[in-house]
Amino acid sequence: MNKDLLASQQQWIREELSRCADFWLTKGWDKEHGGVYTCLDRWGNIYSTDKSVWMQGRCAWTYSWLCHLYGKKDEWMAFAKSCLDFMEDHCINRDKGNRMYFTVTADGKPLRQRRYFFSESFYAIANAEYYALTGEQVYLDRARFAYDLYWKLYQGLMEDPVGMGPKTIPETRSGRALGNPMIYLNICSVLRRCDPAHTEEYDQRSQQCVEEIFKYHRKADMHCTLENVGPDGEFRGDVTEGRIVNPGHDIECTWFLMEYANHKGDKELHKQAEAIFNDAINAGWDKEYARACPPKPTSTT
Repeated sequence: MNKDLLASQQQWIREELSRCADFWLTKGWDKEHGGVYTCLDRWGNIYSTDKSVWMQGRCAWTYSWLCHLYGKKDEWMAFAKSCLDFMEDHCINRDKGNRMYFTVTADGKPLRQRRYFFSESFYAIANAEYYALTGEQVYLDRARFAYDLYWKLYQGLMEDPVGMGPKTIPETRSGRALGNPMIYLNICSVLRRCDPAHTEEYDQRSQQCVEEIFKYHRKADMHCTLENVGPDGEFRGDVTEGRIVNPGHDIECTWFLMEYANHKGDKELHKQAEAIFNDAINAGWDKEYARACPPKPTSTT
């Protein structure tokens, strides 16, 4: 082992982490309205003051997690809480079952409501992580509410309060999206660590997500993991959405599956997750897609 090289790489990582953390603190933090601006160029200039609700949750989780890893820093804690408070005050549609908005203005006026429930997912992990730092029950209660709301919407156990309906006319076409079980698996992982009292419940729902991913989306024979499939996992090669493979999502999915595999001590699941990652970085689906499509017609002229 080259110890000098290792030391230099560790130093570089520390410097980059510090630079990135400081960038958002000094350039992104909105100390007038609270929360974080999310449309910054590389120099930190704000090119849009509209705020992503996803990023409020992600930022609150990130700085809470940094405190967990490297020790509490007042500025990190304050930044995380600013994002949490901004979401609580401005990003929840109280008239629609506490569903969350997708984007808001700088001062928190609602701009866009979406049928997806990923704002709720990042709100859940942010509140859970902050609870783990502070022990303040209100944050765990918020996390648990969003965690259950996501589950009920994802599993079709309740009607969506916003009333937007499915993305496509279900009588014509319905199906499954990889994002739903993948992101919920991540929520379960964070809440399990922050709230070990409910480990059994988090494990049960995690297992259901894992089974759904491999039963419906993972296509080992095609060397890919499909974003959108039919209700029974059908490959819809005749339409664009059916052919979508997102390498970034696959890498995320691998990460979440590995976390669960490590938690359970399941080496076989870990290997299956590794296969998803390998196919993503090797673009293995290209070859399978070529075989799945009909051959190019031969010219008759």
